[in-house]
Amino acid sequence: MQRPYLKHLAAALALCLPLMAFGAERQVVDIAVKGMTCPFCAYGLEKSLRKADEVDHAAASLKDQNVRIELKPGTQPDIARYKQLIHDAGFTPGEAKVSREETK
Repeated sequence: MQRPYLKHLAAALALCLPLMAFGAERQVVDIAVKGMTCPFCAYGLEKSLRKADEVDHAAASLKDQNVRIELKPGTQPDIARYKQLIHDAGFTPGEAKVSREETK
């Protein structure tokens, strides 16, 4: 016995799932960082911060002396861990600011 409505339901879900993710919010953490002097410093810091499972993207700025950490949607920031990762990478973490933004 076939259930034709299941095909329609599956098709509707397949079309709607991408829309459900669109507009979702994620948290962003900006942390001041002292001690970065070269592009390799920034790269190493980004690589260290990506070790945290909830981190989707990390971008360090030499010019602004900070790092921007974008978290995966639905996850919570762990500021103490990020600061420890920054310290372990050889830099001095400063003030941290958490904000929300819509995913693209």
